[in-house]
Parts: sequence; C-alpha cells; structure tokens
Amino acid sequence: MIKPTVGELLSGVAVSLRERVLPEIPPGVTRRQIQAAIGIIRRASLVWDKIGPYFFADNQDIEATLRGLIPVIERVIAEETDALLAAVTTKLRATLDRSSEPAEPYPSPAVLGARNIELQELIAELQEVLHENPAAKTAGRLEIDALLRALIRRMLARELEINSPARP
Repeated sequence: MIKPTVGELLSGVAVSLRERVLPEIPPGVTRRQIQAAIGIIRRASLVWDKIGPYFFADNQDIEATLRGLIPVIERVIAEETDALLAAVTTKLRATLDRSSEPAEPYPSPAVLGARNIELQELIAELQEVLHENPAAKTAGRLEIDALLRALIRRMLARELEINSPARP
C-alpha cells in the first residue's frame, strides 16, 4: 500500500489550511470560501480511500439481488402479461450479462462508480414500473418490492459506513 494514502494527503492539506492559512485571512468572503474548501477537502479525505471497496461491495449486492429477482419478475409477467415489466426485465438481463465480463481485472473507482449508477438506475426503473398501477398489489409484486426494500436498506447501511469517520 502506498503511504501516505490519498485520503491521508487530503486530510493533511485540510489541517494545514485550517491551522496555518486560515488564521492569516481576515473575516469576510475569502475566509468563508477557504472554510468551505477545508470542509470539502476534509469530506473527500474521509471517503477517498473507502470509495473503491464501497462501490465494489454495493455493485456485487445489487447484481446478486437483481439476478435473484429475475425468476420472481418473470412469474409476475406470466401472471399479468405486463409489457412494461417485460421490457424492464429485458434491459435488466442485458445489463447484468455485461457485468459478468469485466473489462479490467481491477476496475478503478470511476468504472465501479459508473456501474453503480447504471445499476441504481435499473432499480429506480423497476420500482417505477412496479408502482405504476397501485391497484396491482399482487403477491409477486409485493415480494419484489420487499426484496428491493431490503436491498436499499443494505445500500444505505453501506453508505452510512463510508460516511462515518474512521475509528482508531
């Protein structure tokens, strides 16, 4: 591992600005801008080193959940002949099939982040189609909804973990 990490470097810059530069700047707009910049740098320093593992774990969980949902969704489609749900499922399969062939052995945080957005868009689209007709609260739809809600709770827990300060 490279030391200091990017997170440690950013943290050092924030401390230096706060302790050495900020005291030399008189009250006013410039001082407030420096304070805002320090806050942004501190925030980036807290998450920078965690972002790759966060996206990797989040993507793995989302993909596994969506793969597990396909049989349930197909059952609902068969029972209801829902064309919109069928279209989302086709898109879901195509997106998940692309993920099984990694373009690089160790994807960058940027690649993982782009994939995360793609997967989250699928979740949102699936939820929209599920809730488009409030009268259609079938057992299959309720099962899909429950699995998506459980996934979102896990995603929020991971996000909270990444945004929490490191514990010594």
